[in-house]
Amino acid sequence: MAAIQVVSPDEYRSARLSLLAKEKEATRARDALAAERRKLPMVEVTKPYTFTGINGDTAKEQTLTLSDLFSGRRQLIIYHFMFDPSWEAGCSNCSLMGDSIPPLHHLHTRSTSFVAVSRAPIEKINAYKERMGWTSFPWVSSYNSDFNYDMHVTGDQAVRPVEYNFKNKEELERVGQGFFSRGEQPGTSVFYRGDGKVGEKGKIYHTYSTYTRGGEHLINTLSWLDMTPLGRQDGETGLRFGQRDEYTEEELKGLH
Repeated sequence: MAAIQVVSPDEYRSARLSLLAKEKEATRARDALAAERRKLPMVEVTKPYTFTGINGDTAKEQTLTLSDLFSGRRQLIIYHFMFDPSWEAGCSNCSLMGDSIPPLHHLHTRSTSFVAVSRAPIEKINAYKERMGWTSFPWVSSYNSDFNYDMHVTGDQAVRPVEYNFKNKEELERVGQGFFSRGEQPGTSVFYRGDGKVGEKGKIYHTYSTYTRGGEHLINTLSWLDMTPLGRQDGETGLRFGQRDEYTEEELKGLH
């Protein structure tokens, strides 16, 4: 971390106003980018994907379609949660995202549903969800489905040509990101169900996907840390966060 100067209140106010101007500029740029994102074209989803979820009334497994995940709403946000079928727990960084997902009521009032999707079988998902105490969002399994491969969040050249963050395997390796071409990767995808005004009524469209750091602004822990002098403290080894129930007492004291 760069050395922080200690200055007078007047000097601080001047420096803060200078930064505030840049923050406002970034806010305006973010608003403009969001408006441009909303104008992206859509692609119809024609493959009949199926997922395994849990019926909230009977607590039994049920097969769900992509349309079912909308729960009758017009928009659907899917978080691609990294959880390989062979793992016993979800990715620690995706778990940081899981801890950041708020109650969904506000999204629902804007005709938007949210679902987490992983390739792990539903029994592993449910066990991990219970361990982490997550009750605010639905989480389904895409096990035995092409969904993760088609959304480019599971890389396996034997299944289909690898693509991640809109780069193929060779392009990823060329920029030193070959690790993104194998196995589970994070991402967020958005879908829209046509209503006759936008798209054909009842048809489902893929409108947007983002990967790598494209969704990190959704992790509120990072946003809080970005306001502090020490920042994220992640160095060159990535986020370095763990599952919150595995932190030691010393780590939680934060005195290191």
